[in-house]
Amino acid sequence: MVVNILRAKHIFKVVFVGDPAVGKTSLVARHVRSSFRENYIPSLGANITSNDYLIDNYAVTLLIWDIAGQEIFSNVREKYYAGAKAAFVVYDVTRPETLNGTKIWVDDLKKFVSLDIPLILVGNKIDLERKISRKDGEAFANKLNAQFIETSARTGDNVPEAFREIAETLINKLVKHV
Repeated sequence: MVVNILRAKHIFKVVFVGDPAVGKTSLVARHVRSSFRENYIPSLGANITSNDYLIDNYAVTLLIWDIAGQEIFSNVREKYYAGAKAAFVVYDVTRPETLNGTKIWVDDLKKFVSLDIPLILVGNKIDLERKISRKDGEAFANKLNAQFIETSARTGDNVPEAFREIAETLINKLVKHV
């Protein structure tokens, strides 16, 4: 008889950061609700959702904070970043300036959270005509010391994989420190 023992549940706060209109909210909606909205509606402050995973017999909940990218919210981001254990840093593969902006987001984030939190650089909107190559995205991720993935919130390409990757990274980091 095989007995499967579920280990303790772990809850990790994960933040989404990036310039406005790169698809942060769309990525979260695609993953959590399997939906996509064509028209852009900017986030106000932060949207908070969660999703559960089973990783190597660990019950994992990602508490997902989708943080507004508009400059008007910059003075309250410190509060949103508090307690973050990982971050998705999102750019739009059709807008090169958003990739350059990721460095600013990472610098801002690291003012308020641990310097060694896992980061995933996400090149979103791969279903559209790209202006940033995968190779350039990977090189930028290396500079940021981040994992890398490309996604499409519209089609769902690689969206579940991105979330699962961060859940696995967080559990592996926890297990190594126990």
